[in-house]
Amino acid sequence: MTRYLLLAAALFFTTISISQNTNLSDYSYVIVPVKFDFLKDNDDYKLNSMTKFYFEKYGFNAYMANAEPSADRCDGLYANVEELKTLFGTKLQIVLKDCNANEIYRSQEGKSKYKEYDKTYQDALRKAFNSIEALGVNQKNVALQTKNNTVSHQTVTTKVNTPVKIIPSSNSENNMPSEKFSNYSNSGKTFLLRKSAEGYSLYEESPAAEDGLLLKGKIIVMEQVVKYMDTSGKVSDASFDASGNLTVNDGSSSTVYQAVD
Repeated sequence: MTRYLLLAAALFFTTISISQNTNLSDYSYVIVPVKFDFLKDNDDYKLNSMTKFYFEKYGFNAYMANAEPSADRCDGLYANVEELKTLFGTKLQIVLKDCNANEIYRSQEGKSKYKEYDKTYQDALRKAFNSIEALGVNQKNVALQTKNNTVSHQTVTTKVNTPVKIIPSSNSENNMPSEKFSNYSNSGKTFLLRKSAEGYSLYEESPAAEDGLLLKGKIIVMEQVVKYMDTSGKVSDASFDASGNLTVNDGSSSTVYQAVD
């Protein structure tokens, strides 16, 4: 019995050691499966799309398995969510493996006691991601491979159909977020600002959205000019203050998105 206990302890501390000594920022993306083994259907209870959303929120370049980037497989991580046995409630754990199926990281257990399946799974997943948030991951850009094996870095391009009237902005470029992802709040809702080729993309956190993120608009930066274009094509002035808060002014009213650390 003592031998089994010692073996279990050794495996536990080996897993902890691997997790602590591996920098997840050294990888350039993470792949999320469209279905987890403990569930019946693709994206049951929105868990797969929410997993992708949380990875993006916490500094990863996340892709669903049916939309993998054309990149070196060993530059990526491969995610899974496991349901652990428990007498009461729900326990989930997030596992990351490399291209050789070696376990690289295992999150803390996310526990929930809601009776409704959707609530308990989503709550447990959110809690499991707390340990990933604490890692402060900031993955590098994805190096895409072309047909002739040359490498290019992935950028996001957006087709803009509405002409943008150029009016110099008074805010300093130094106030703009430098991080790939920034969190914001407005009227009790959570938003994610993602850095892109032409500026930023603003998303609202929404489990109802297909991938957990609902695109609200684009922030276009052209030298000292900063504009916000919503999904309907309406263009407004945009600015960032010294605290990183985002203000969108359409001429008649202003909306302030508070930066969240």
